[in-house]
Amino acid sequence: MGYQDALSLAKQKLAQLCPETVCENCSAQYEGGEYFLPWLNSKRAVSTASDAYQILWLHYLTANGVKEPIGHLMAYREMAPALFYEPKFIQRAIKPLVHYFAKCPGKLVETSIKLGGRETGFGSASATINVLPYLPLTFIIWEGDEELSPEGNILFDQSAKSWFVPEDLAMLSSFAVYELINAAKRNV
Repeated sequence: MGYQDALSLAKQKLAQLCPETVCENCSAQYEGGEYFLPWLNSKRAVSTASDAYQILWLHYLTANGVKEPIGHLMAYREMAPALFYEPKFIQRAIKPLVHYFAKCPGKLVETSIKLGGRETGFGSASATINVLPYLPLTFIIWEGDEELSPEGNILFDQSAKSWFVPEDLAMLSSFAVYELINAAKRNV
Protein backbone atom coordinates (compact mmCIF):
# COMPACT_ATOMS: atom_id res chain seq x y z
CA MET A 1 0.00 0.00 0.00
CA GLY A 2 1.40 3.39 -0.99
CA TYR A 3 1.14 6.71 0.81
CA GLN A 4 -1.92 7.79 -1.16
CA ASP A 5 -3.83 4.61 -0.28
CA ALA A 6 -2.84 4.85 3.39
CA LEU A 7 -3.74 8.53 3.46
CA SER A 8 -7.11 7.91 1.86
CA LEU A 9 -7.94 5.12 4.33
CA ALA A 10 -6.88 7.25 7.30
CA LYS A 11 -9.01 10.18 6.10
CA GLN A 12 -12.01 7.89 5.63
CA LYS A 13 -11.62 6.52 9.13
CA LEU A 14 -11.41 10.02 10.62
CA ALA A 15 -14.45 11.22 8.64
CA GLN A 16 -16.55 8.57 10.41
CA LEU A 17 -15.75 10.03 13.84
CA CYS A 18 -17.30 12.97 15.66
CA PRO A 19 -14.75 15.85 15.80
CA GLU A 20 -15.59 16.63 19.43
CA THR A 21 -14.92 13.03 20.43
CA VAL A 22 -11.66 12.96 18.46
CA CYS A 23 -10.47 16.15 20.14
CA GLU A 24 -11.43 14.87 23.57
CA ASN A 25 -9.64 11.56 22.95
CA CYS A 26 -6.32 13.00 21.78
CA SER A 27 -6.16 16.66 22.90
CA ALA A 28 -6.47 18.03 19.37
CA GLN A 29 -8.40 21.12 18.32
CA TYR A 30 -10.99 21.33 15.56
CA GLU A 31 -11.54 24.77 14.05
CA GLY A 32 -13.18 25.65 10.76
CA GLY A 33 -13.22 22.07 9.55
CA GLU A 34 -9.51 21.59 10.31
CA TYR A 35 -7.78 19.49 12.97
CA PHE A 36 -4.82 21.01 14.78
CA LEU A 37 -2.38 18.94 16.83
CA PRO A 38 0.14 19.96 19.44
CA TRP A 39 3.45 18.69 18.00
CA LEU A 40 6.70 19.33 19.86
CA ASN A 41 5.48 22.48 21.57
CA SER A 42 3.80 23.92 18.48
CA LYS A 43 0.34 23.73 16.95
CA ARG A 44 0.18 22.12 13.49
CA ALA A 45 -2.66 21.92 10.99
CA VAL A 46 -3.03 18.31 9.91
CA SER A 47 -4.17 18.97 6.33
CA THR A 48 -1.20 21.20 5.46
CA ALA A 49 1.42 18.64 6.50
CA SER A 50 3.23 16.30 4.12
CA ASP A 51 1.50 13.01 3.26
CA ALA A 52 3.74 11.07 5.67
CA TYR A 53 2.99 13.43 8.56
CA GLN A 54 -0.72 13.43 7.71
CA ILE A 55 -0.88 9.64 7.77
CA LEU A 56 0.87 9.51 11.12
CA TRP A 57 -1.24 12.26 12.65
CA LEU A 58 -4.48 10.81 11.27
CA HIS A 59 -3.56 7.49 12.87
CA TYR A 60 -3.10 9.35 16.15
CA LEU A 61 -6.41 11.19 15.80
CA THR A 62 -8.30 7.93 15.27
CA ALA A 63 -6.47 5.74 17.80
CA ASN A 64 -8.14 6.69 21.11
CA GLY A 65 -5.13 5.38 23.04
CA VAL A 66 -4.16 5.52 26.70
CA LYS A 67 -4.07 9.10 27.98
CA GLU A 68 -1.85 8.62 31.03
CA PRO A 69 1.69 7.29 30.67
CA ILE A 70 2.05 3.84 32.19
CA GLY A 71 5.53 4.69 33.45
CA HIS A 72 7.25 1.64 31.95
CA LEU A 73 9.82 2.62 29.31
CA MET A 74 10.41 0.25 26.43
CA ALA A 75 13.00 0.07 23.67
CA TYR A 76 11.75 -0.23 20.11
CA ARG A 77 12.64 -3.92 19.97
CA GLU A 78 10.25 -4.52 22.88
CA MET A 79 7.35 -3.08 20.89
CA ALA A 80 6.71 -6.54 19.39
CA PRO A 81 6.31 -7.51 16.61
CA ALA A 82 8.65 -4.71 15.58
CA LEU A 83 11.86 -6.65 15.04
CA PHE A 84 11.48 -6.80 11.26
CA TYR A 85 11.32 -2.99 11.17
CA GLU A 86 14.06 -2.31 13.70
CA PRO A 87 16.85 -1.75 11.12
CA LYS A 88 14.79 1.05 9.53
CA PHE A 89 14.12 2.55 12.97
CA ILE A 90 17.85 2.56 13.69
CA GLN A 91 18.71 4.02 10.28
CA ARG A 92 16.01 6.71 10.29
CA ALA A 93 15.93 7.73 13.95
CA ILE A 94 18.84 6.47 16.07
CA LYS A 95 21.71 7.14 13.66
CA PRO A 96 20.70 10.77 12.97
CA LEU A 97 20.16 11.34 16.71
CA VAL A 98 23.65 10.04 17.51
CA HIS A 99 25.32 11.71 14.53
CA TYR A 100 24.07 15.15 15.53
CA PHE A 101 23.98 15.09 19.34
CA ALA A 102 26.88 12.79 20.34
CA LYS A 103 29.42 15.60 19.90
CA CYS A 104 27.46 17.85 22.24
CA PRO A 105 24.98 15.83 24.33
CA GLY A 106 23.98 18.86 26.39
CA LYS A 107 22.46 20.33 23.24
CA LEU A 108 19.92 17.48 23.25
CA VAL A 109 18.74 18.46 26.73
CA GLU A 110 18.83 22.19 26.01
CA THR A 111 16.81 21.84 22.81
CA SER A 112 14.37 19.37 24.35
CA ILE A 113 13.61 21.72 27.23
CA LYS A 114 12.93 24.56 24.77
CA LEU A 115 10.47 22.23 23.02
CA GLY A 116 8.60 21.50 26.24
CA GLY A 117 10.59 18.48 27.38
CA ARG A 118 12.44 17.70 30.57
CA GLU A 119 15.85 16.29 31.37
CA THR A 120 16.02 12.64 32.46
CA GLY A 121 18.87 10.70 34.03
CA PHE A 122 19.96 8.29 31.31
CA GLY A 123 23.26 8.08 29.43
CA SER A 124 25.48 11.12 28.95
CA ALA A 125 22.36 13.19 28.25
CA SER A 126 18.69 12.45 27.89
CA ALA A 127 15.34 14.14 27.75
CA THR A 128 11.68 13.20 27.53
CA ILE A 129 9.34 15.17 25.30
CA ASN A 130 5.66 14.71 24.63
CA VAL A 131 5.92 14.80 20.85
CA LEU A 132 2.14 14.46 20.73
CA PRO A 133 -0.11 15.21 23.72
CA TYR A 134 -0.21 11.68 25.13
CA LEU A 135 2.96 10.32 23.58
CA PRO A 136 6.24 10.91 25.43
CA LEU A 137 9.51 9.86 23.81
CA THR A 138 12.77 9.64 25.75
CA PHE A 139 15.88 10.48 23.71
CA ILE A 140 19.22 9.22 25.06
CA ILE A 141 22.83 9.88 24.02
CA TRP A 142 26.00 8.18 25.27
CA GLU A 143 29.07 10.21 24.28
CA GLY A 144 31.47 7.34 23.83
CA ASP A 145 35.21 7.53 24.33
CA GLU A 146 38.43 6.23 22.77
CA GLU A 147 37.23 2.65 23.22
CA LEU A 148 33.48 2.94 22.63
CA SER A 149 31.62 4.65 19.82
CA PRO A 150 28.86 7.08 20.74
CA GLU A 151 25.42 5.52 20.97
CA GLY A 152 21.84 6.57 21.37
CA ASN A 153 18.37 5.24 21.87
CA ILE A 154 14.76 6.31 21.97
CA LEU A 155 12.49 4.83 24.61
CA PHE A 156 8.72 4.71 24.53
CA ASP A 157 6.26 4.65 27.37
CA GLN A 158 4.41 1.34 27.19
CA SER A 159 1.24 3.32 26.41
CA ALA A 160 2.67 4.12 22.94
CA LYS A 161 1.44 0.72 21.77
CA SER A 162 -2.13 1.92 22.28
CA TRP A 163 -1.57 4.81 19.86
CA PHE A 164 0.59 3.40 17.08
CA VAL A 165 1.76 0.22 15.40
CA PRO A 166 5.56 -0.32 15.37
CA GLU A 167 6.00 1.06 11.83
CA ASP A 168 4.27 4.30 12.88
CA LEU A 169 6.44 4.51 16.00
CA ALA A 170 9.55 4.29 13.81
CA MET A 171 8.21 7.07 11.58
CA LEU A 172 7.20 9.17 14.59
CA SER A 173 10.68 8.78 16.08
CA SER A 174 12.37 9.78 12.85
CA PHE A 175 10.19 12.88 12.44
CA ALA A 176 10.81 13.88 16.05
CA VAL A 177 14.59 13.41 15.76
CA TYR A 178 14.82 15.56 12.65
CA GLU A 179 12.66 18.24 14.27
CA LEU A 180 14.98 18.17 17.32
CA ILE A 181 18.02 18.50 15.06
CA ASN A 182 16.48 21.39 13.12
CA ALA A 183 15.48 23.13 16.35
CA ALA A 184 19.02 22.69 17.71
CA LYS A 185 20.46 24.17 14.52
CA ARG A 186 18.15 27.16 14.84
CA ASN A 187 19.01 27.35 18.55
CA VAL A 188 15.30 27.36 19.38
